[in-house]
Amino acid sequence: MRLEFDPSLIEEVIFGELKAREAKGDFAFTLEYHSCIDPVYENFPLEERPSQFKKIEWDFFKKLEFPKAIKDIFDEFPEFEVKSGGGVIARAVNPNDEGAYLTKGMNQDEGKKRIVVKLLSDRFQDISYLGKLVRHELTHASDMLSELYGYRDERLGGNPMEECIVKERYCTFWDIFVDSRLIRNGKETISDREGRYREFEALYRKFPDDVKSTIFDTLWKDESLTHDRILSLARDVNEVIKISEGLPVMHAVKKKRPILPGVQCPLCQFRTYRWAENIEQDAYLVGAIKKDFPNWEPEDGVCGQCTEAYKVRSTVC
Repeated sequence: MRLEFDPSLIEEVIFGELKAREAKGDFAFTLEYHSCIDPVYENFPLEERPSQFKKIEWDFFKKLEFPKAIKDIFDEFPEFEVKSGGGVIARAVNPNDEGAYLTKGMNQDEGKKRIVVKLLSDRFQDISYLGKLVRHELTHASDMLSELYGYRDERLGGNPMEECIVKERYCTFWDIFVDSRLIRNGKETISDREGRYREFEALYRKFPDDVKSTIFDTLWKDESLTHDRILSLARDVNEVIKISEGLPVMHAVKKKRPILPGVQCPLCQFRTYRWAENIEQDAYLVGAIKKDFPNWEPEDGVCGQCTEAYKVRSTVC
């Protein structure tokens, strides 16, 4: 398949390679580069120089075999030949900007989108990691093109705070899905099982350890996750808990409901990111709530809005 490379990325990669070699005392590459670049200033008018610089930088980029390294990873995904309209390797401005997405290019067949992979130029200093990263991102792209996965580009939350939280969870679940399949297929990727577990664990710190381990193990083995399923997990903590239903650890979840951002308040049923703290210390408030909700317990939690409503009610009465 046809691959295009962002000229600004190529330029940064070449300069990075020059600096890296110079730092090691190797100036041969620098001398060779300037032997090609310097004559441009003498032999071409100002308006033609940029195009000449790009040609020279592309030649050096190819000489370093970076296009081949990228193409070798693309070749691991033969479905792209049929499902995509080509690939673009672009420059990322920061680590958060790295990743893969689909875009409609000019003169592309209807329904076929190009795969864009954005990378930091520094990634080319470690060709081994570069291959793992591109493979990981192309697996995301493969999912985006898969009818079974059912990817949709959509808002994940109702407000900016919820969008940020849900997006972080969604990305974590998707990365688990991507890397678990790659590792099972004997492919190298950017993180192992332990690394992905630490990311999952950080999102659900209040889950009992055995529950977290069991849920993660189930997710790691699941080869049929879809966009809708991952989105439901990312939006609703209770959906994550349900994964462990029927397993020996389930009783640990039932003892205490996890009080996490985005969970529904048991009273008003609205999702909340502001839970009341130490509610069990306010006996009058606990009694007032239990009068309306007999099955409620302080460990079930209550949102700040409901707490304020009960406090206002008590002052009015």
